[in-house]
Formats: sequence, structure tokens, C-alpha cells
Amino acid sequence: MKRLWILLLTWLCSMPLSADWNTAMTAYDKQDYAVAKTEFERLVPFGNEEAIFNLGAMYHLGEGVPQDSILGLAHFMLAAELGKPNISHVVTGLQQNLTASQLALVDTQLQRIRQQVKVPMLTSIDDNDKTKAPQAVKRVQAKYPAAAAAKGQFGYVAMRFLVDGKGNVQTINVVDSFPNNVFDREAIRAVSRWKYEASGKSHIFSAELNFFLEGGVNVAKVDDLIQQHQLWQGALIGSPQHQFMLGHLLRLVNIQNSNYISIDRDMPITAELDLSVFKPMNKLEVDFSGFVGYAVVRIADDGTIVEQIYADIDPSSHVQNLLGLKLKGKIDHDVYQIMKYSHVSAHRAPWVSASFKMPQSYSARFWWDKAAKNGSKEAQRIMAAYDKRWEQYLLEQEDAEAMAWVGSRLLLEGQRAKGLALLDAAIAKQYQPAKELKKQLL
Repeated sequence: MKRLWILLLTWLCSMPLSADWNTAMTAYDKQDYAVAKTEFERLVPFGNEEAIFNLGAMYHLGEGVPQDSILGLAHFMLAAELGKPNISHVVTGLQQNLTASQLALVDTQLQRIRQQVKVPMLTSIDDNDKTKAPQAVKRVQAKYPAAAAAKGQFGYVAMRFLVDGKGNVQTINVVDSFPNNVFDREAIRAVSRWKYEASGKSHIFSAELNFFLEGGVNVAKVDDLIQQHQLWQGALIGSPQHQFMLGHLLRLVNIQNSNYISIDRDMPITAELDLSVFKPMNKLEVDFSGFVGYAVVRIADDGTIVEQIYADIDPSSHVQNLLGLKLKGKIDHDVYQIMKYSHVSAHRAPWVSASFKMPQSYSARFWWDKAAKNGSKEAQRIMAAYDKRWEQYLLEQEDAEAMAWVGSRLLLEGQRAKGLALLDAAIAKQYQPAKELKKQLL
């Protein structure tokens, strides 16, 4: 674990300190308003609602710029649109003091500033590929690197890769890994030997390989790590380096998480981080049979189900109402998820796990998105693999990696001209995987 601490500190110190939220706020605190304004403006294309709000405050108060209540309100309104909480009353109050002609000017300025935003607010998450893809028929387990095992290191590697029409894995791209470059080679070696159903056409897949020794990821030690380097506090004040690393550690504790974490986007960020929701709970079992479906229930101290919070029960289920039934075992929580699919053997009991509803700040992608908005190129690349907003932004920035993989996807979708143009542009930027992808897809 000590080695992991050293790796973390090295990573934090080595990350490029380019223009970001820290730079802007440092200048603002020193009343160097010219620099602050420039840096805040550089964060506007990322849809950074805090930077946009601060620009509004500078115009509203006349800090380093001529006082302009019209421009100030336009920035406040855009910040609210992009998700900044607790400012709707400010916007409403300012609007009430303006005439109709002034409000028209505000709308004109709002439209102008809105056009500068290249990464709009996330409105939904959909990671599912709607097309029918071939199934894996062979998966090779990755070898645990001896050096990593000797040091007690654990981590993960997230990848995307091309599978050809014969079902063979071709070009592999590491999207994200932690610790950096520790498990990458073995993960790539294993996935390269995977085999899929032969479909006659190529597909792009994604996969994540997790590496941990017996006993798994020690949540308490990860928590100590976060506290030691004040990652939560740094993330809250907007440091992209801290946000980027916090995202990795939250992903890390999720590796073997047996609890069900439901993310509620409406819940506020908490002042403290409580990783106890990722710690294993006592195993409970049902004392009834014949249940098929999914339910979230609340139980009493003796395990009796007293509330059916949510239920999607299969018509074939012999149990249609869970109220009054019991879960068996040592109770250490009050809300549980009960699940059994219709294709699972009738002799197998439903799967039971503790269920927690948590704010977005307990998810890795939330902090990677924050870091991306605050200027972290590394976070922008990770997010682009999961989020079309960041993918589009990197395409506009002519990022070679984004162009290569989007170009490949367009080719698979039949958009040959657009796909080839992006692949050739990535090749011109010396992105080697683009050459491999083009050769395999043509």
C-alpha cells in the first residue's frame, strides 16, 4: 500500500499544470482580474458552469471589467442552464429589475455565449449499444504481474478493441488504467486471445479487467489514501488533478463492490466522503422460493420486509408481493435489492445485496467530467470513450485518438467517406492504431 501512496503522489505532482480552474481561481483571489478572466473564458467551451458563473459575477460587480449587469445576468442564466445549483433565485431577482428591452439584450448575449459552449450539459446516460453484437465464446484470464503481486498492488484496465468478422480481436486501445501501466500489458495480452462468434462483419467492443489479490481491494486503505492526500477536499474546490485521481480511486473501490449503488443526480454533494457504502455487508438470503424479478425493499431489524420501494416482478413469479416475507442472516442495513432472472434455474435462490442511494459525487465519471471541464486533457479522453459530448469536443479539437475510433465506428455504420476522412486524419497525426484500424476495416 505504501507503494500505491508513492505512485499517487508522483502522479499528482507530474500532471501538467496547464490553464485550469486552479489557475483561474488563484488569479482571482489575488485580484489579478485580467488573468482570471482569460482563464475563466478558456473553460467556457467545456461547459464549466462555475467558470461561467464567476465571469457573470465579475461583470455584475465590475471586477477588472466595466460593470455590465446585462452581461452578468446572461452568464448567470447560462450557468443555471448548465446545472449550477442555487442560483435560480438570483437570476429571478435580477430579471425583475430589468425592462423588456434590457431583457431582450440579455437574451441576445445569452445566445452569443451559449454558442461558445462545445460540451453541453449531460441530460441522460446511455451506454448500451442497441445493435445486436456477437457473443464471446472464449475469454482468457489475465495473468497477475509478479512485480505487482509482490508489491500488493491492485487495479483495473479499461479497453476498447476491434473484433473482425471471424471473431478475432484485433486493435486494442487502453482507455483508462490504474495504476498507470502496471496491468496494461497483461490485460492486452489476455484480451488479444479472446474469441467471439463469427458474424461476417467487424464490431467495436469495450471491456474492463480487474486485478486484485485474495482479500480484494482494501476500502479502508483507499479511504486513508484519499484522506492523506486530501483528494476529496481538493476535488470539492475544483482542482482537476485531485478530481482526476479521485475518480480513479472511486472506480477502484467499485471493482469488487457487492453492494448495489444507485446514483441519484438530484442528491447534493456531501461535505464528507463515506466509503462505507463500498464495504462488504453481511450476506442475507431469502426464506421464500419461487420469486422471479427485481425488487428494492426495506426491512425491519428481524429481516421482515416492511416496504416494497420498487418492484418489477415477472408474471411467472410464484411470489407477487414481498411484504411480510423475510430475509435471513445478520442484519446490518435496512434497504436491499432482490433479483432473479427468469432464465436462472428454479433451484437457485434470488441474489440479495445491500442497496444504497448516493449522490453523483460517489461515481468516478462525475469527477472525471468535472476534471475534464476544469481543463484536464487526460480526463477529457477518458470521458470521450463513454460520453458523446466529450467525443464530439475532441473531434473538433482534431484529437487523433478520437478521430481514429469515431472514424472506425462510422465505417462500421456505413458512413465510408466520413469514416475514412477521420482515419486518414488520425494517420496523418502519426496515431499508429489508426493505420491498423484502417487496414482491418477495408
